Amino acid sequence: MKHTRWGAAVAALLLSASLAACGGGAGRPDDIAVAAAMLPMPVIDDSAGLVIHGEEVADAELLAAARGESLNWYTASGAESAGLTAARFEAETGVHVNMTRLPSGKLNERVLSEHGAGRLSAGVVTITDPILAEGFAAAGVFAPYRTPTYDKLSDMGNVVWKDGEYYTVYYSAYAFAYNDLAVEKDDAPTTWEDLLDPKWRGKLGVVNAGAGGTVQGLADFQERILGADYWSGLSAQKPRIFDTTSVQLDALARGEIEVATIGFNSTYGAEEAGAPIELVIPAKGVSGTFNMQGLTAAGAHSPAARLFMNWTMSRSGQEFAAAQGFVSSRTDIDQIPTGQYQLPKADDEGFVVYTPEDARTRGRDIVARWNKMFAFG
Repeated sequence: MKHTRWGAAVAALLLSASLAACGGGAGRPDDIAVAAAMLPMPVIDDSAGLVIHGEEVADAELLAAARGESLNWYTASGAESAGLTAARFEAETGVHVNMTRLPSGKLNERVLSEHGAGRLSAGVVTITDPILAEGFAAAGVFAPYRTPTYDKLSDMGNVVWKDGEYYTVYYSAYAFAYNDLAVEKDDAPTTWEDLLDPKWRGKLGVVNAGAGGTVQGLADFQERILGADYWSGLSAQKPRIFDTTSVQLDALARGEIEVATIGFNSTYGAEEAGAPIELVIPAKGVSGTFNMQGLTAAGAHSPAARLFMNWTMSRSGQEFAAAQGFVSSRTDIDQIPTGQYQLPKADDEGFVVYTPEDARTRGRDIVARWNKMFAFG
C-alpha cells in the first residue's frame, strides 16, 4: 500500500537525508513505524542476553555493556534505508545509533582522513563500493571480528572477507520500473527486451555507467546476460541519462520519464512513500552489487559496535534488509518478500552479481565503452 502523496513524501525524504547527513535522524518515531510496517517485529528474548528468532545475537555481558553506550555508525547506504536500519536496530536491541551518512566517495575520504589522524570515532563503517572496502582493510581501518554466525558465513561464497575484517552484509539489486499513472499495466514492460520497444523512445531514463558500482554492474549484466547488442538497442531509444539515481527516481515519479532502469531498494522505498511507481522483476534476472561492512579499531573496543555487527549478520538483520529491497547475503535463510515483490536469493541463477574482481579488471573498460555507445560525457 502506498501511504502518502508523492509531494509530501519528497519533503519527508529530503528531511531524512538532511538529518542523516548531519549525523542525526536515527531512531525517529516515523522511521520506527515505517520499519514495523515493512516487517513485523520479531520475537525477542533479552532475559539472558539477546536472542531474536531463536538465534543468539549477544550474550548477557555484551548486551548490558552495549546498552550503556551509543553506536557511532558511518554509512554510504541511502539516507532512507540507513535511517530505517538504525531505527530497527534501536527497536530490537535498545541501543541508540549516532549515524553519519555520506556518498561512498566522500565517506571514503572522511574515513581515511580521520583514520590517518588517529581520530576515527566510527565503530562500524558500511560502504557500497567493494574496492573502497578493500582500501579500508589495506589501510588498517577495519579490525578482524567474528560474529556469532561467523562459521556459517564462512561456508557461503563472498560473505566473509580477509578472515572477518569485513563482511558482505547484503546486495543491492537493479531492475526496472515504470510510472503507473503514465503507463497502463497492460501496456507496461515486463521483460528486459520490452525496454527496446520503439514506443519507449525518448521516455526511458538510465543512470550513466560511470556513476557508481550499481550502474556499472547493471551495464555488465546487460552485456553478459542480455547480449552484446543490448546496449546499442537501448542507446537507440534516446534515453534521458542521469548522474544520480535520486534525480532519476524523482523524474520517474513526476512522469518526466515513463520507464527507468533503477535500483530496487530506493525505488521500493519511494513506492511505499506514495510515488506512482511499479517495479518489475524480469524473468531473465536482475543485477546485484555488494554492500560491505566492517568493525573499526575503535569499534573493537565498543560493545555497541560489536552488537551492531552481530545483529546485521543475524537472521533478523538480514530479513529486515530483504524487507527493504536488498538481497540477503546469507543463503541459509529464505529471501523474504519485499512487499508484493519477490527478489531472488543471492545464490539463485537469476541474481547476477558484479564482483570486486569484475570491477578491478573490467570496470574502466565497461564505463569507457558505455560512454561511447551512449555518446555520454
